Order: sequence, then C-alpha cells, then structure tokens
Amino acid sequence: MQGRDVLKVPLVSDQDFPKFLKRVRLEENVLLEQLSEGLMTVSQLARIEKGQRPIPKNLRDRLLGRLGIASDLYENLLNIEDYAAWKQQRNILCAVEQQNTRRAHELITAYEGQQPVQDNIKLQFCMMMRAEVLKQREIDLCEIAACYKEAAKQTIPDIEHLHLENRLFSIQEINVILEYAFYHRGEDFPQKCGELMAFVENSMYDDLSKVKVYPKIVYYYLREILSGQDFLDAEELRECLQVCDKAVGMLRDTGRAYFLLELLEIRLKLTGRIKQALPKNEGLWLSCQQSRALVDLLKKLAAEYDVPAYMRSCTYLYHQRWVFYIGDVLRIRREMYGLTQKELSEGICSSRTLRRAEKGEANMQREALKALLDRLGLSREFQRSRIVTDDREVLKLREDILIARNNRDFNRCRELLNQIRGKISYEIPQNRQYLIELEATLDWIENKISCSEYANKEGEALRCTLNVNRLIHTEEIFLTEMEVSCICNEIRGLENIEEKREHIRFLIHFFDSYEQNNVLSDCIAMYEYVMMFIASELGNVGEYQTAIRLDKKILREAYYCRRVWVTGIILYDILWTETQQKTEQGKTMDKEKMTDCLNQCRLISHFCKQTFYEKFYDDLRVKSLYH
Repeated sequence: MQGRDVLKVPLVSDQDFPKFLKRVRLEENVLLEQLSEGLMTVSQLARIEKGQRPIPKNLRDRLLGRLGIASDLYENLLNIEDYAAWKQQRNILCAVEQQNTRRAHELITAYEGQQPVQDNIKLQFCMMMRAEVLKQREIDLCEIAACYKEAAKQTIPDIEHLHLENRLFSIQEINVILEYAFYHRGEDFPQKCGELMAFVENSMYDDLSKVKVYPKIVYYYLREILSGQDFLDAEELRECLQVCDKAVGMLRDTGRAYFLLELLEIRLKLTGRIKQALPKNEGLWLSCQQSRALVDLLKKLAAEYDVPAYMRSCTYLYHQRWVFYIGDVLRIRREMYGLTQKELSEGICSSRTLRRAEKGEANMQREALKALLDRLGLSREFQRSRIVTDDREVLKLREDILIARNNRDFNRCRELLNQIRGKISYEIPQNRQYLIELEATLDWIENKISCSEYANKEGEALRCTLNVNRLIHTEEIFLTEMEVSCICNEIRGLENIEEKREHIRFLIHFFDSYEQNNVLSDCIAMYEYVMMFIASELGNVGEYQTAIRLDKKILREAYYCRRVWVTGIILYDILWTETQQKTEQGKTMDKEKMTDCLNQCRLISHFCKQTFYEKFYDDLRVKSLYH
C-alpha cells in the first residue's frame, strides 16, 4: 500500500480535550475556581481550556474525575513522559495487589523521586499506596493515619476542617477523605460518612464513577454503626438496610462487585435482626434468601478461580485501560499499512522527526501528530471514546444503548440510536464506523439480515478507519476498541469454517501480549467481549475442552476486576459445552448439576438486571425439571 492510499479525514474530527473540558464545565455550571482548587491556579486552568498549556495525563484524569466522568470510558495515547509515569503507577498497583510489600515500597520510592518531584497528584497517589503497604504490614495505625493526612493535603489543603459544600472532588479524592476520616475518627465518623454519601449521591458523577466509591463509604459507615451498638431499634435497622440497598442497587445497575460481598453479609445481619423484630415479614425473608444464595455463590467463585473474596485495597480506583505510547502506535499502524517512515511523514514532518518519536526519543509537535493520526485512520483525540464528540450526553446515550441491546429492547435501541445520529457528525470516520456497526448488529440480532450480509456490513464499518490488505497475517497489531469489535462481529457472519478459525487465531494473537505481560485488566471489557465469542465458536465446532478452559480464564479475569455482568453468561456457556460433550460421548448431564448451574446463572442475571437472560435461564430451568 502506498502513502497516497491512506485515509483522508476531515478536520472536523479535531475534537480535543480542552474543548470537551470547557463544554462540560460550563454545562454543569462549574466555576474555574472550583475545578482548579488544590490543583493549580485559575489562570493555569484557563490556559488549559484555551489549548495554550500542555496537560499531563494525571491532571487530565483528575479534572475529568472532578467533573464526574469515569476514565474507564476512554482509550489513551500518551507521550513519552506520561507513558513512563503510567507504567510506573501500574507496576506499583500490581505489587500492592500481589501484596509484595518490599517491591511496592521500592517502586513507590523510585517514582516519588522522579521529575517533576512536586507533582501533587503523583505524590498523593504515592502516599495512598504507601498507606496500603503499611496496612499489609500491619504497621501502627498512627503511621497509616499520617500517610492519609499527607495524601489528603496534596490536593485538599483544608482536610482538617473540610466542608463539602460547593466543592469538587474526584472519586480518588473522596476515597482519600474517607480514609483520612476513618484513621482520624472520633465519635462523628458515621456523620462524616453520611456527608460523603450525600455528596456522592448529589454529585455530577456518572454511574461508573459513583459505583467505585459509594459502596465503600456505605460499607465503612455500616461497619462502624453495627460494631458500636448491640441494639438498634426497628426503625434504625430499616434505615441501615435502605442505605445498604442503595449501594447494592448501584452495583446492580453497573454489573460491578466492589465491596458487594461485604455489603451482602451486612445485609444478612440487618435482615436477621429485623426478622427477629418482625418475624412475619415474608418479603424480607425471601430477600434474605437471595442475599444468602448470592453470598454463597460469590465465595464459591472466589475459591474456585483463586480471586480474593473480599476487597483488599483501593488499587481498583486507579486502574486505567487501553493505554499506549503514541510512538508505538504510529510505528505499528504504519507497518500495518506497509508504509515507510518517509511515505507516512511526507508533507507533515521530516522522517527523522517521525523516527525519533517511534523510538521514544522525542515527542512530536501536536499538529504534526494529529495529521499523522489522520493518515493512519485514527482519531485525533489522545483520550477518546468510541465516538468523536464533545457532548457528554452522547456518551450517556451510548451506555444506555448497550443496556437496551443486552436486554433485547430493540425499539429502545433504535430510539437511542436516532438520538445519537442527531448529535454527532456522520462525516467523521470513527462516528460513521460506530453507527454502521451498531445498526448492523441490531439488524442481525433481529434477523433482518443474513450472516453474509452481516459480515459485509461489519467489514464496511471496519474499512471506515482501517483498510489494510491481509490484516490477519500482520505480526504486530494496533487496533482501536471499535475496530476490534468490528472484526469480532465480522467473524460471526463468516460461513467458511476454516476462514473463521483463521480469524479467531488472529484475535487470540492480538490479546497474547496483554496476557504475557499480565495486564489483561487493561483491556478487560474488550477481552470479555471477544473471548466469550471465541469460546462460544470453539464449542460450536467441537473444541470443547479448549472452550471450557477459555471460559474459565475469562471468568477469572472478569471477577478479579470485580465485573460480574458476564458471570452468568459464562457459567451457562460452560454448562452448554459440557452438555454437548457428554451428548457426543453418549452420556447425559446430571440433572441436579444442571439445575444448580441454571439457578446460579439466573441469580447473577437477576442481580445484574439482565431481564432477557434471567427469563432465558428460568425457562431452561423449568424445562429441565420436567424432562
């Protein structure tokens, strides 16, 4: 492929962080003084919004976090300094999670000493991780408390006399405030928890942000309330139960399990006390049964898949996903197109400038970098979602579409899709790709198009941003999440078994580097989606043991990241595969085992509000009882 064949992208795709930041801030009626407090001066933030001041990733994420936007929604292309910092943070998080306190301490010390030394967000992160290490070493509580105080003061200088009114905090900062309050607590700790709960409830946080911190606050609150009192009257018990249920409800809405087991066990204690006071409350008894069943299942999964049953650290609040050094992206994508450095850089910059960027020797000028990304079919945004937009409402609509599609509410999907069409530009390749792919998937699920038509549509969507011959034979690969989704869906429509197998091997190879580096959590959402499909396809062609092994690996990785949405689907897939295998061997699946598994699938789908799957499992369960 020659340089002249690369994609041409209209300049309208130049939606970038400063524009998005300012638009969200103004829509939420947030003052510059509120957003910048504890991070920088007002004039520095004003320059950022005008695009006159560079902004490192840590600060970018903190500003988004204060505006209530979860970083989980974004793919990230980083410059040399940001990528090095991200790798160091990731290594620290891994060491803390593995409870390797010696290595964690060494990594934290090294990271603290690197430039810029006075980066308050970096220092806050380091102090939070030091506190986690001290907890694991069971060090004196006063020393842990001092760590949290130092962490808080980095961006919340008035932590000792904090008032939450008219303030903005990221969820990481809310966690700092919570831990500071706990380790410096007096009799007013439950009151402070209540203030934090109200703050989060009434904030502008999106659902993915709220669910990461609200259940933890509720857990700390209820643990304190129940440990300090032997007796609560019926009304106080009900109030505690309502608080607990609100937190569990957030987890249900998002399919997450942060502090879920801890909250369910507290819920059982509360319902047990209420039953003693109100023994004829049948509805509460049934709810108690469901809670007990879910507790037992979560513990069983934790033991079977070697995942900690209870939350052990705050590291999950700091994890990032889909992060790449931008020089690597340029090199890999260029080689995928078969372009030389001279061909790609022609008319934009010198080939020497591109070569230095690819080697990690120097950062490129922003405008030249954007032009190179254009040619390679990539969005100009360095922190981007699947849709190019500066409208926060579009991101919410995209999440709502996923929920409606998974529950097979196709009328709702079409309605939301039409709303998105009216809010984004179809001229931008990434947006066109999203719309074509989504509509094709809806048509296919509703049986409005054939398998071959579906494959062709997904191929058309892929070529909006990537038009590479013989892609599946490329050794090193960079794909956006949207491109991975298109490739995966295109495979679904292929009718030739060998061609399908070849494409499956390509996708497995794509995720190999993540697995080898033990960082599947960096791409967990896409890994779940793709590998669940591959496991299903392998089961369909009789590769039963491979399919089961892959399903179990997906379940472990997902549960490790406290994502339970896919759990029921994977458990059912394992059951289906084992049943098919036994059928070929002339055996039958044990009815009791089948019923038990379907009950587990139904329980998880009910928890995650997956109405379509819940009914599906329930129908199968009833059918199995009478056959």
